Amino acid sequence: MSSDNHLRPNPKRRPKVASSAPAKPAAPDARQPGPDARKTVTILFADIVDSSRLSLSLDPEALRNLLSRYFGELSAVVQRHGGIVNNYIGDAIMAVFGMPFVHEDDALRAVRAAVEMRETLAILNHELEAGWGVRLMNRIGINTGEVIAGDQTQGYLSVAGEAVIVAKRLEEAATANEILIGEPTHKLVRDAVVVEPSGPRALKRGATIRALVVLDVLAHAPGVARRFDSPFVGRERQRALLETVFRNAVGDRTCHLVTILADAGVGKSRLVREFTSGLAEDVTVLHGRCLPYGEGITYWPLAEIVRELTRAEGPDSGKQLAAVVEARLAGDEKARLIAERVTGALGLGAGQGTTEETAWAVRRLFEALARAGPLVVVVDDVHWAESTFLDLVEHVADFSRDFPILLICIARPELFDSRPGWGAGKRNATSIVLERLSDAECRELISNLLGPAPLPPAAESRIASAAEGNALFAEELVAMLVDDALLRQAPDSWVAASDLVELPVPSTINALLAARLEGLPSVERAILTAAAVEGSVFHRSAVSELASPVLDTFEDGLLALVRRDLIRPEAPLFAGEKAYRFRHVLIRDAAYRSLPKNARADLHERFAAWLELAAADRLREFEEIVGYHLEQAFQYRVALGPRDVRAASLAARACERLEAAGRRALVRSDLPAAISLLERVSRLLPTDDTRRIVLLADLSGALIESGRLDDAGRALDEAERLAAAADDQRLAAHVLVQRQFLRIFHGEEGGLEEAARAAAAVIPVFERLGDDLGLCRARRLEAWLSFTAARGEAAIAAWEQAADHARRAGDWHEYYEILTWIASSLWFGPTPAAEGIRRCEAMRVQVGESPESEAAILRQLACLNAIVGRFAIARELIATSNATYADLGLTLYVASSEHEAVVELLAGNPAAAERSARAAYRALEEMGERAFRSTMAASLAVVILEQGRDEEAEDFAKLSAQLAASGDLVTQVRWRRVRARVHARRAELQAAEALAHEAVTIAEATDFVNDRADALVDLSHVLEAARRGDEAVAAVSGALHLYELKGNVVAAAATQLRLGKLVKM
Repeated sequence: MSSDNHLRPNPKRRPKVASSAPAKPAAPDARQPGPDARKTVTILFADIVDSSRLSLSLDPEALRNLLSRYFGELSAVVQRHGGIVNNYIGDAIMAVFGMPFVHEDDALRAVRAAVEMRETLAILNHELEAGWGVRLMNRIGINTGEVIAGDQTQGYLSVAGEAVIVAKRLEEAATANEILIGEPTHKLVRDAVVVEPSGPRALKRGATIRALVVLDVLAHAPGVARRFDSPFVGRERQRALLETVFRNAVGDRTCHLVTILADAGVGKSRLVREFTSGLAEDVTVLHGRCLPYGEGITYWPLAEIVRELTRAEGPDSGKQLAAVVEARLAGDEKARLIAERVTGALGLGAGQGTTEETAWAVRRLFEALARAGPLVVVVDDVHWAESTFLDLVEHVADFSRDFPILLICIARPELFDSRPGWGAGKRNATSIVLERLSDAECRELISNLLGPAPLPPAAESRIASAAEGNALFAEELVAMLVDDALLRQAPDSWVAASDLVELPVPSTINALLAARLEGLPSVERAILTAAAVEGSVFHRSAVSELASPVLDTFEDGLLALVRRDLIRPEAPLFAGEKAYRFRHVLIRDAAYRSLPKNARADLHERFAAWLELAAADRLREFEEIVGYHLEQAFQYRVALGPRDVRAASLAARACERLEAAGRRALVRSDLPAAISLLERVSRLLPTDDTRRIVLLADLSGALIESGRLDDAGRALDEAERLAAAADDQRLAAHVLVQRQFLRIFHGEEGGLEEAARAAAAVIPVFERLGDDLGLCRARRLEAWLSFTAARGEAAIAAWEQAADHARRAGDWHEYYEILTWIASSLWFGPTPAAEGIRRCEAMRVQVGESPESEAAILRQLACLNAIVGRFAIARELIATSNATYADLGLTLYVASSEHEAVVELLAGNPAAAERSARAAYRALEEMGERAFRSTMAASLAVVILEQGRDEEAEDFAKLSAQLAASGDLVTQVRWRRVRARVHARRAELQAAEALAHEAVTIAEATDFVNDRADALVDLSHVLEAARRGDEAVAAVSGALHLYELKGNVVAAAATQLRLGKLVKM
């Protein structure tokens, strides 16, 4: 039974009259408008059409009175919707929504205000026409974007940014009584407005602007509606808990209060929707929603509940609603009084009572409904509820007895800011806190949103990672990517337009996060913005240093942020420190975006200084991070002003740190990091600084290693221009050497000859200047020329000289790379397999600090092991090498390797050899490389020939001939071998013999033993086809001798069998 004793006013509390009027403003909170800040706001401009006509037809005083009336009415509309009239410019109004504090629905508030302004002007015109004989028309433009908001502590407001200019241009482009909005605004209000597209609108001086025309705005609709059409994901445990609580309320005939708590977008409403949709038909479910602002919102959720109960729409009179409510209370002796108090609270009728009476009446109504069957009342967005309404809900929960009622309040954690004790101490109250979806659940949600067509795993992973388990974030990301054509649907799958590494944050999510942060007390906001400078993980003492004005309340602020679950404790990087992590990287990004650029510059510089002290004994480990913060400080300073002495000092310090980190990245073979760091240093240095010459030359080398040949060419072009201007022989020589390597890799005709001349020219220069690094690179170039000419021993001698100079120069990246080429010569050249394996194993240990160099040596070891028949070891070495290269991002060396094909061909698996060689050829083709591609085309032709596909083999051999430089002797030998065999099979013996002898002759000028032997074997096939057995035997015997010299056990065994067959013929 219900207890009517609770109708009596509390004698200790002054009775309050229940009303539909706005609640009395709360006491000032800890939020304070701060100094300059960057924020996303919505700007509204409204201007009178043809205002000059008024000034001509009205007396100045009359005009002033008319405009005062106009401004007063329209300004009141702006203020009702939470905007600030920032300025009156002549007869124009400029209003800002999002000042002094951002709201997540600022754009929608502005559009609602604009529509109401239009309606208000239509009503006002009756008065203006009667009093002044005129009718006014205006035009309105609205745009959303980032602005710099001026210091509000001095009692005035200023905003500046492109968003303001665009809003003004939209207003100027509108016609009479028209409202134009920009696309950024439309994205935030799309589900609450009726719009029609507009063609480009003409502006002054021939410019145009794109816009949408607002026809109407839907009452109380959210700007962006949530999607509930995709399958429900996760939350099984929470749904089961709701079902258990409901069963208990029904079974025990009690009222139970359940509060669903989570941040925006986590899935609170969807969980409740899924729960209520599964309830039996005899359960009554009613819904209400709290509004963020407006007049008469105290009991707005109750109004929605009553209208749903009575199935009423539109402005029903209080008598009509009271009659329906009274009918639902049939049998209750106080039915009429209850109905009057309920409708009176909604502002309908004269039956208003105190707040206690209203709570009593609502409870009695709910109890009456629960007599017929269980009642579930769902109130959404309770964090926006007025205190009076929260009192009402608690009254029902506290005093309802013997009725199966489930009250479900859906709220964000901000509810506890206004009502810290919500639900506390109640035995019939349960809170359900929703955490983020798991990664697997988030991926499932993304898949559901896109339908049956699959999404590339990498794209799905990127979206899931960015959403971090927030369902709304995932929905908005997917919608944005589809709308912006970054995801497009192919016939049987979704295709990503890019790798989606840099995902822009949807404007809806930005608005939510900005509003959340601006709702914090100023101390907590200051802590978060300072922490955001360090990154997603930050240290207590660093933030204390950066946020020094709030030191007195710093610890309390940190604890409050932890309680709000905006940050969480994290393992520190430094002993004796405390560290925290932003719960979501987007929270960090939103906090950082709020900082003006001049504040960012100052804070990055100060953090770099803090880190240099904190990591003093481990500075090398943190050098890149120090450099990054100095770089950011520099960039923000020059974005706001000239490159002055302070900015130049920041750039110099950043260069020192970043270059050191970049060169260490080269040593450890982290080419993507090295390239990024060296490129950043190049951009930080003044454009005419001669230090950029060597830097660009080094950068080009790293780019060549990564297969980015075109980028390497551009870096060298700039280096050559600077070297010419500097008239520095040493620097020019460095650039010249790097240019030769690029020409060789591009496979330019005559490139080898030019490289030889360049090496001869620069070595004396470097010797005279004592430049060991220059001599290292010049000797490397000589070694490469010997290697290309297939002279392995000469190449090793030159590389050993280069290695000696690299050691003297202290350039370990060069040194380790040279060792890999020595290993390559050990494989290709005359060194016996056993010795080659021994030396390669020793060098593998030497280059342990460089994963790239070790991976290269493993390839040579694989081939050396394969020729002695250890195929399992060879395959394992290849797999390890491939994995290392892929992890390092060294696409050129992964692609250019013929080693895997060599291993498989020796193992008697030409099909696997072909797969490897073909994949390598395609990769080289895509990157525009020629030198390795010519060799790979010849190798591919060999393995295809082994499988009997002569025409295809010949096509690749011809392609190899077209691509190969004349001095690339290995390639010249290999394509001739293939074409000779094809001609022989066609009985075109004269051509076959000519090509086979050419291959042998070219090979004899080299010491690449395996290639020399292979040429002799193919010659024997041609001679056999020509029925010249003795000569064929001689050729095979020569091949056998060479294979044995190399220790090529596998090829020697096969050749011995062939020799026996020929002898018997």
